[in-house]
Amino acid sequence: MKRYLLLLFVFNLCYAQSPEGYYSTTEGLSGYQLKTALKIIIDDINDGNGQPFHQDQGYGSLYIAYASENSGDTDDYFENDGSLLDMYSEVTDGSEAYNYEHFQNQCGNYSNEGDCYNREHLVPQSTFNSASPMKNDYFHVVPSDGYVNGARGSYPFGEVNNPTYISSNGSKRGPNVFPGYSGTVFEPIDEFKGDIARAVLYFAIRYEDEFNSSWKTNEVLANNPQDFFVSWYIDLLLSWHNNDPVSQREIDRNNNGFQFQGNRNPLIDNPDFATRIWEDFTDNEPPSQPSNLQADVITNSSANLSWGPSQDNIGVDKYIIEQDNVIIGQVSSSNTSYNVTGLSPERLYNFRVYAIDRSGNLSEPSENLEVVTLANSNILLWEDFENCNTVSNNLTPISELSNLNWECQTSYGKNNTQSYRMNAYENGQQVPSKDWLITSDKINFENHQVEKISFWASASFGNTKLQLLYSSSYDGNGNPSNFNWQEVPNINIPLHPQGNDDLFVYEVNTIDISEISGEVYIAFKYDTTNGEDATRWTIDNLLIEGEQLLSNYTFKNRLEVLLYPNPSKNYKIQLDFNKSGLKTIEIYDLSGKILLMRRTHLKNYVENLSQFQSGTYLVRIKHEGNSLVRRLVLK
Repeated sequence: MKRYLLLLFVFNLCYAQSPEGYYSTTEGLSGYQLKTALKIIIDDINDGNGQPFHQDQGYGSLYIAYASENSGDTDDYFENDGSLLDMYSEVTDGSEAYNYEHFQNQCGNYSNEGDCYNREHLVPQSTFNSASPMKNDYFHVVPSDGYVNGARGSYPFGEVNNPTYISSNGSKRGPNVFPGYSGTVFEPIDEFKGDIARAVLYFAIRYEDEFNSSWKTNEVLANNPQDFFVSWYIDLLLSWHNNDPVSQREIDRNNNGFQFQGNRNPLIDNPDFATRIWEDFTDNEPPSQPSNLQADVITNSSANLSWGPSQDNIGVDKYIIEQDNVIIGQVSSSNTSYNVTGLSPERLYNFRVYAIDRSGNLSEPSENLEVVTLANSNILLWEDFENCNTVSNNLTPISELSNLNWECQTSYGKNNTQSYRMNAYENGQQVPSKDWLITSDKINFENHQVEKISFWASASFGNTKLQLLYSSSYDGNGNPSNFNWQEVPNINIPLHPQGNDDLFVYEVNTIDISEISGEVYIAFKYDTTNGEDATRWTIDNLLIEGEQLLSNYTFKNRLEVLLYPNPSKNYKIQLDFNKSGLKTIEIYDLSGKILLMRRTHLKNYVENLSQFQSGTYLVRIKHEGNSLVRRLVLK
């Protein structure tokens, strides 16, 4: 008890009201500028000028603060009996069902109302992950019956017509009828609605800077620190604030909080602050323009846009995306990316992004971003084995040692469709076998980029390796083993994992094989000459595709442009035009950023690109209002 008395004595040495000039920096301010100015005043930063500041006293000290003289947490206002004042059990026009004395019957466990009291966070701890100083802040942490505190839980405050729970003093829990939200809420009695509203709005002011993305998104928390709470909850709290004016109990509690932790609730000292912040605020300030607009994952029909967030005095509400001066979509303020679809291949598009705040103010547009879509993918090889008579147009089976060959089957493929199969068994006996299934012609990887392969394969029995290889030296004649072969990049067909007759399926979809260059044959190789147990391998749906380097698109009026060499190995390129007149030549990287622009009247134009790094670029040529795009590879 001596420790309690000493702390109470220290309290009484402090201010009993706000010091002179405490709110001087708020003069002439309104809206969220006022809110931020108040946050600075009641923050926990000591600026060294002698002004008091919020000093976290810890969670355990709250019980001591509740018991101090003129704390506002002792019933000196209704029954005037010196008992603990609990807003969830206090009966303002009669006697309570139970009373608590300070420091007695602290929770602990409870089964019913009246068992014990504890500390109720008017802004639930789950909102801010029980972090300090929020957890310990006297202005929103109040004494409460433990059972009713548990019944309130983490539900927001609201107004209830059909309660599912009623406390002994008439506080209710049930569906919300206040406009804007229909979920479960908790409603205190009218006497304390303004007290609670001002405590919750204090929290929105005090912890504006502490607000962060780790805080729990719930029914009332907004997605930015300046709004802090969603609009329906602000409307509810303001209605309670206006309909239940500041009482002497709140004034006493505000002074006690100042003595206890060094800051105040401005909405108790100056109730009109709430009006100046949230009601009579005309916002004419637009958000800052979205920054660093860029694109990635560009395809022949889509592009993903992203940008840096805008800033605003009240908070950004949403972003508007514009394509070629036409609005195509919007996203919420928490999202700074947008996937554009439905584009045409090898077309240049212009994108801009705008920010809009809660008041409807529109920002300046982001800087314009030009994006050139990729060319359509071209099929370099497609064989689904559905017609055994035509497979030889694409693939040729070759056996070097045995009479066995890859053979077309009327089933066993994907979904039991037709397929090609190899198995080193003859008359029930395994035989040494070295067998190939090779593309009938070379595939030219020089005229394409981003080449990808897809196929379906299955295996049963044994441990024979199936390899996927390519060769630029093979000439289509003789034994393939006499030539140099390399593994196709990013493909490693696994062995049958069990070696039994269970079917093992291996399927790849659009695996990048663009490391291959030049003109090459591609082959499946099956080899049991090293003593392997023969595996029955089946393949189906073999697809190789790539993006064409040279577009087939031409200008209107039959303007033709020849760009060569492409790829260029000495960084020099030439463009030959079939028409005279001024032409504009622009070179972009694949993100749509322009790197070079030239104008020429020449029909044969040469450009040295030695300042560029190796890679793929997009060349746009403009002439007489038309636009054409070519893809350029520098090596």
